[in-house]
Amino acid sequence: MTPPIGFDRLLEAGFSEEDINNIRSQFHRMRGSDVDESSEQARQMEEQWMDNTGDTLPDGTVQGTYKEMMLGMMLGFFLGIICLFWLRESIFTRRHQIGVTAGILINISFGLLHVHYN
Repeated sequence: MTPPIGFDRLLEAGFSEEDINNIRSQFHRMRGSDVDESSEQARQMEEQWMDNTGDTLPDGTVQGTYKEMMLGMMLGFFLGIICLFWLRESIFTRRHQIGVTAGILINISFGLLHVHYN
């Protein structure tokens, strides 16, 4: 028995046939391909999309690198509270948000240590 490919893999996760057909039709509508197409090429497109979802941003760069987290940490450390106004906006990725939060906490920690020991 061959393992399911494409959105058929979602059957194992508990999705119903109707759910999978809805996902499939929306996916092919967004891609501009034929919805009723049940060819191997369509399944391979679905498979590739499922395997790569969440790894890349729309411009093709990899999402979630440590470089993003370090940039967020530096922003949080040097700009501090100012970054909190932008934290909930869509300009920051999840890694940026974590880095900004960590940078703010590090800044506060250094401030407390400075006050305590001086």
